[in-house]
Amino acid sequence: MMQLPTGGGKTIVAAHLLADYLLGGRKAVWLTHRTELARQTREMLKEATGIRAIYLERPPQEPIPSIADGVVILMAQTAGRRARKSNVWSKYDSHDLMIVDEAHHSAADGYERAMSHWRGRVLGMTATPWRLSEKEGFNHLFNGLICGPQVTDLQEINFLCHSRVLMPPPDELIRGGKVGSIGDYTESGIERANEDHSDVMTAGTLKFWQEHTFDRQTIVYAVSKEHARNLVRIFKEANIPAEIMLGDTPLDERAATIEDFQNGNLQVLVNVAVATEGFDLPDASCVIVTRPTESIALYLQMVGRGLRPKLSGEDCLILDLAGNSIRHGLPEEHREWSLTPRGVPSDGDAPVVWCENCGTTSPAANHNCQHCGAPFGTDCQRCGKWRAWKRWSLKARCRYTHDKVCDLCHKDAHLQAHLPVTDEMERLAVADEDEEYEGLDGHNDLDERLAMLIRELLQEERKRALAAHSDTIDRLREFITTEDGALRDDTILDRQFEAYLEVLPLKQRPGSMPQERRMFVEWEDERRKSLAASRDKLSKLEARPAEFDRPEVFANVRTRLLRVLRREAEVADPTPDAVIAGRSRDRPQVLNRQRLSPKVGQHRRRRRREDLLPSDTYTGPMLTVLLRMDGEGRTRDVIKQVGTILADQFMPGDLELTKSGRDPNWRNRMRWHYQKLKRSGHLDKNAPNGTWRLTPEGRELAKRYQQGLM
Repeated sequence: MMQLPTGGGKTIVAAHLLADYLLGGRKAVWLTHRTELARQTREMLKEATGIRAIYLERPPQEPIPSIADGVVILMAQTAGRRARKSNVWSKYDSHDLMIVDEAHHSAADGYERAMSHWRGRVLGMTATPWRLSEKEGFNHLFNGLICGPQVTDLQEINFLCHSRVLMPPPDELIRGGKVGSIGDYTESGIERANEDHSDVMTAGTLKFWQEHTFDRQTIVYAVSKEHARNLVRIFKEANIPAEIMLGDTPLDERAATIEDFQNGNLQVLVNVAVATEGFDLPDASCVIVTRPTESIALYLQMVGRGLRPKLSGEDCLILDLAGNSIRHGLPEEHREWSLTPRGVPSDGDAPVVWCENCGTTSPAANHNCQHCGAPFGTDCQRCGKWRAWKRWSLKARCRYTHDKVCDLCHKDAHLQAHLPVTDEMERLAVADEDEEYEGLDGHNDLDERLAMLIRELLQEERKRALAAHSDTIDRLREFITTEDGALRDDTILDRQFEAYLEVLPLKQRPGSMPQERRMFVEWEDERRKSLAASRDKLSKLEARPAEFDRPEVFANVRTRLLRVLRREAEVADPTPDAVIAGRSRDRPQVLNRQRLSPKVGQHRRRRRREDLLPSDTYTGPMLTVLLRMDGEGRTRDVIKQVGTILADQFMPGDLELTKSGRDPNWRNRMRWHYQKLKRSGHLDKNAPNGTWRLTPEGRELAKRYQQGLM
């Protein structure tokens, strides 16, 4: 399957691929699901590559006819019905090609029947390889997915135009309703959900369009046929040329409507999911979406009708009256596509933020509106961090004045000024912090001083995390620049390959020129993959604000606090009356445990071992040991050396081997923590089995532990 953004010219790309494939007498079949797309494809194939193409609207009875060095265009529904008979493709062999247009429909029964009897190769073309079903994908139909450039890449080369998404205030959005069997809102459910403000779906649409544009040719996506007719009536009553186009509109009438729209005689074209996939209307510079949808495929297909480049060079205005961008993001958002099932979507913050000043939606990472520049937040005078407006809600509830102090620092400001801290403030401050710390009981002077020191420690770790974030971006940029320059220069590449061969063991060096050439190609491919992965990582880091990793910051603070507590416990006995009670002062207080009685069962023993040491205690020793081993070591060697480092913190029985992998002894804890470090990117996931290998990020973290900075 091949993915290209909506408006990215999938048909033209497929035409050029098809022209090369048809050389040598090969044949091809093109499946589509709409009459307009079939005729549009035939004309585009002829204009772009001169391929001989015939459209069989009503092909004769089986088998399906074929033409040499050409393509037969069929309706997918027809091919699916004919495929009930085994000899439907008898005139085609294994060297021929089937192209499935708008392949996100290919999981339908008709498509699957047609593809299951096909003996040749299959190429699917779509802008949105995505299904509403959480448990179904396309990996049972296609072996691989080739993703084209992102929307922003095509906009930079003027292959697609830029867009601006506008939304009305939240209380004026068209709501979704009941979800049907296919996982999307039903027409009747949407209409019932908006019964209390039905004017939003009709008069509100016209009003919003008139407020923001009145001279652009516009495509309107309605909820139902009745809703579409009401919209046409509303526009015509306002003396705006408007027409309707439905699925059952006669072909000659539909063609005349499209021609009037393209000629400029028609300003508004209202449809119900007709002008979506592959519908070519290059002059549509405004798109109105009134239909809420849970399908990102339908959303992108609708807004994509306006992304075709304009002769005037203007952008496309998308009026999102249904709030779909809140669910799915902007058309330009970077998206990762896959053939595998998408799984249950995760809940989280909206991918966009709405500007109250001009109504434009911007990426959620933006600090200012991308159209008018209005701020979405401001810097806190206390912590110096930019905070969104939602982080300033406590200020409106407080009778004291704290100028530009965010929710996160509001409680701190009260403590510093010796002002009362309310229960509501305590609850919101803890919720904003999103951490396990639940406040201090009593709030005496010692507690307050301790709380202030912990907050200073958190601030310090946040700044360090921000610096590490910036360092990572700088390193990636330097690596990408250097690596890209080397891959473009054959002289440098040959010299580096020779150096690579010199460090290889003799048995792994090439024995002949063909073998050396193959090794060079594989070596170069690996470097290009690494470069692409670095670029992708850099784009993701730059696409969001330089936020610190909160769990990592809290874990670092806890580790430092535990280290201080253990060190102080060795020199200061927290129970000075222990001698009077007959307890020995010589026993280390950091692990003040009693020996197990023979009557204590295995359940008691396991419960005690679960509290041996916090899991974060292992991070520093593990990474430091690997750093001493030049970044790589065998599992048993690392565990042995870490055990030597931590031996004084265990009781003798804790170092014994256990047969059960479920028993949480310290060795199993280390293996569990090893998996955690791999998931966080500090250990190499591709290292051989039984080998622990530091990544560049892990090496930097290990150096910080070694220097006592953690």
